[in-house]
Amino acid sequence: MDKALAVVVVALVLVAAFSAFSFYQVQQLRSEVAGMAEEGASREDVQSIAESVQQVQEAIANLSQAVAELNTKISQTQGLGEAVQNLSASIDSLKEYVSEEIAKLREELKYPLTLTDALGRSVTFTAPPKRIVCTAPSATEIVFAVGAGNLVVGVDQFSNYPPAVVEGKESGRIAVVGGFSTVNVEKVAELKPDVVFMVPGVQEKYVKALENLGVTVFVLWEGSVGDVYRSILVTGLITDHFSEAASLVQNISERIAETHAAVMKYLNQTGQEPLKVYYELSLDYWTVGSGSFINDIISLAGGVNIFANESRPYFQASPEAVIEADPDVIITTGMGGWFGPPQAIINKIISRPGWGNITAVREGKVYVLNGTLEDILVRPGPRIAAAVEVIARVLYPQAFGISEVPNIINDTVAQEWGIDLGAG
Repeated sequence: MDKALAVVVVALVLVAAFSAFSFYQVQQLRSEVAGMAEEGASREDVQSIAESVQQVQEAIANLSQAVAELNTKISQTQGLGEAVQNLSASIDSLKEYVSEEIAKLREELKYPLTLTDALGRSVTFTAPPKRIVCTAPSATEIVFAVGAGNLVVGVDQFSNYPPAVVEGKESGRIAVVGGFSTVNVEKVAELKPDVVFMVPGVQEKYVKALENLGVTVFVLWEGSVGDVYRSILVTGLITDHFSEAASLVQNISERIAETHAAVMKYLNQTGQEPLKVYYELSLDYWTVGSGSFINDIISLAGGVNIFANESRPYFQASPEAVIEADPDVIITTGMGGWFGPPQAIINKIISRPGWGNITAVREGKVYVLNGTLEDILVRPGPRIAAAVEVIARVLYPQAFGISEVPNIINDTVAQEWGIDLGAG
């Protein structure tokens, strides 16, 4: 059991890590996790299934740390060439072996499970949940993506994917338990959930209130792409869908790896420097730092976030700081239509005092992502591969055989580019 767990975790880390980093960097990570494998293989007489599951979670946490540490080196990626092909073949072989080990592991996983959530809380599950409430769109998407959507009885008002969520809300099978930052704890308790999946930040204040009502709460992670992998795998453990969760992480990793490799190949062949990107969350200059998964998405797509040195995940920049950084590309979203149609948003950005000299504005590279793409880019969930694919094509269209990129990019454009906007 312990050896199988070690092999599975090592393999998942390798596959996930390849999606983010160059061949050289993955080789370094591979040597590190090889030590984990040897350690795992030498352990004997595991004390309990719960302890083994905890080891899985700790290994997933190590993945998040690895992503955070190595992500800053993305612009230093060396040539890929034949090395990428060899590594891809190695991963394909590894995947086949991992699938067998996961099947064995799945047979041995037993309850009770005690896991530590994003707030450091120990949460015990005596059995797989039969009733689930999700208070964030990303949590809803993860639960459905691992195959436990039929157990969802409540969601927040902004959860709108997959289509089964909308259908469930319209039919009354799935109740609405408030907004993202306005969770109705009494409504949640009335649904008698076996677990409520929440996210950190504004929802933390509701955890204690729900616990006082006897409701089990598990807070997922959302600070990085590694955290998204972690949330998916742990959600799979909790809901008794670990095999599906592991497969989902592998699929996401493969898509990101393919995109990243295409961009790196293009940069190496052309000698072009990675483009500097300013991502604007709202028209009052809110943007993202290194602590945001959106920063990871930009890096995985081959760009360099102009505020990557800022540790705060979300913060309000000054217009002068953006001018000084001189981004090559500016990306934002339709912002739910709150500031008018997409073209109006572009007009407001390019007409700001002093912004006419910014490279992105001068060269007409200010882009608004609209429709489904807006949700995909801002939700730390199973559709992050699509987010990376879209951003990569916006930054380096020639790498994907695209001749021209419109300033307003919607679902139709993405689908014409051959992007699957679904999970995985």
